Amino acid sequence: MASYWFWYAHGMDGHKYADVATENMHVAASAKLSELSHRVDHNLIPRKYISDDYMPDELKRGNEELWREFKPVFSDPYFAPLMAVNLAGLPVTYIATAENDVLRDDGVLYARRLNAAGVEVHHKHYDHTYHELFRNVKLNDRSQMRLNDLIDFLSSRL
Repeated sequence: MASYWFWYAHGMDGHKYADVATENMHVAASAKLSELSHRVDHNLIPRKYISDDYMPDELKRGNEELWREFKPVFSDPYFAPLMAVNLAGLPVTYIATAENDVLRDDGVLYARRLNAAGVEVHHKHYDHTYHELFRNVKLNDRSQMRLNDLIDFLSSRL
């Protein structure tokens, strides 16, 4: 996933930063400890989503130079909606997350921030599933359940 973020942010040369992002070194330590902490701090994830063997990253590590280069992109809410300063006034939102999805925490944190901003949020979490669940409804019963949940949400608003 880190490669995709950097490709989007930096074009085809972005792949050279994937290892840095995988190690959570692409964000400056100063940003982790201050400006971003109230938006993306892993401690904001409800305990029910955290595995017992989770080991948090060292917040005092990070690449200041790389962060200066990418901060304008990574802190732009059009790139990363979670970075928006104010989420109030957004429409009713449906968020689906999967237990084994690299994007799960982003979805959980976004749902939490939207809710705190007074936005009506319908967050559906699917245990024992992964990202592919959201692309292929022919995989299994959970895929069909996810699709039915989304259809129910949309139908209730038509």
